[in-house]
Amino acid sequence: MFSEVHLGGTIVKDRQLEGKSCSLAGMKVLQKATRGRTAGLFSLIDTLWPPVMPLKTPGHSQACEEVKTHLPLPSFCYILTAHPNLGQIDIIEDPISKLYQPPIPRLLRDILQTDDLGTRCSFYARVIYQRPLLNSVLLLEQREIWLMVTDATLQVQCENNSGFPKTLPVCVTSSCVLGQEVLEMLTKATAHSFFFRDALQDQGRIVCVERTALLLPKPILGVASMSHSCELAGPVKLDELDSVTQVNSICSIQGTVVGVDESTAFSWPTCDLCGNERLEQSPEDRGAFSCAACCRVVTCPLLKRHLQVFLDCPSRPQCTVRVKLMQSSISSLLRFASCEDGSYEVESVIGKKVGLLNCFVQSITTHPTNCIGLEEIELLSSERAS
Repeated sequence: MFSEVHLGGTIVKDRQLEGKSCSLAGMKVLQKATRGRTAGLFSLIDTLWPPVMPLKTPGHSQACEEVKTHLPLPSFCYILTAHPNLGQIDIIEDPISKLYQPPIPRLLRDILQTDDLGTRCSFYARVIYQRPLLNSVLLLEQREIWLMVTDATLQVQCENNSGFPKTLPVCVTSSCVLGQEVLEMLTKATAHSFFFRDALQDQGRIVCVERTALLLPKPILGVASMSHSCELAGPVKLDELDSVTQVNSICSIQGTVVGVDESTAFSWPTCDLCGNERLEQSPEDRGAFSCAACCRVVTCPLLKRHLQVFLDCPSRPQCTVRVKLMQSSISSLLRFASCEDGSYEVESVIGKKVGLLNCFVQSITTHPTNCIGLEEIELLSSERAS
């Protein structure tokens, strides 16, 4: 019989219990869990079934009484918790239990070849883009995170497996508890590798939910290391925008500018020394600004822009593709189109070619017209990557 035990930190402390045979005392039943009510828990139990050691008929210990037939999946289990001041867990002197089944890591391409919805999977992958990218551990703990991952099997593809995407979105829900080391790694704007343990395959997506663990690629008890699959031979390749591109994924695009969203276009001055975007206009000189960050008057501010353009993309004909551009692409597009006062004529950018651009897919609509909303992004740098 399976049970999930909820233990406080004072009982567990810093002891490594995984793979060990333990005795429990001072426990009480918190809940009887069934497959229908706690599907997430049973998707994890299913990865441990059938047991590695044959079951025996109750009341018999002979090997001949072992149950050799196909056993049905467990339909219920108990969730236990410790009585206050009475709960106790002791490790039995046995290095590794014979019942222990470590997770079996798989390659991303192999995972995509299966349609086992609602099942758990474990894999090593390299995170090449993260949304949102926050520099606060506290903020990351409180919200859903999208990680764009890849491995060598998706990046190095031949004609026979060209139907697989080059990257894969992974949704890390707020119910997935992340360790301090992982949270700190996610606040860095660099590419990094993780071991995703017991993630859930759900409707063509991979989701990190309750009971999923994100771990740094260190040696793990009983787990065959496949961290080499995260080592990429060259620059990361993205799939070009096409008819199978999904929301919350990343892609590359190229096309011709056919329009500008003037209703959302605006510009603002920034400090030419420190980059501060919150300048205050000088009351004495309307053309100058003051920067509180570096305590100086800014007479020649740098102009930043918010600009969205409509593209005609060969990979998505008959579809309106709107792209929010990064500052570098805006500067390149307006290089010969801007006037002395910073303004520009819309007609001067029509017909200009842009791309390849790396983009995050924000929205896809099919009614009343086919429209795709993209945001140009910068992939995480490989410098100082783990």
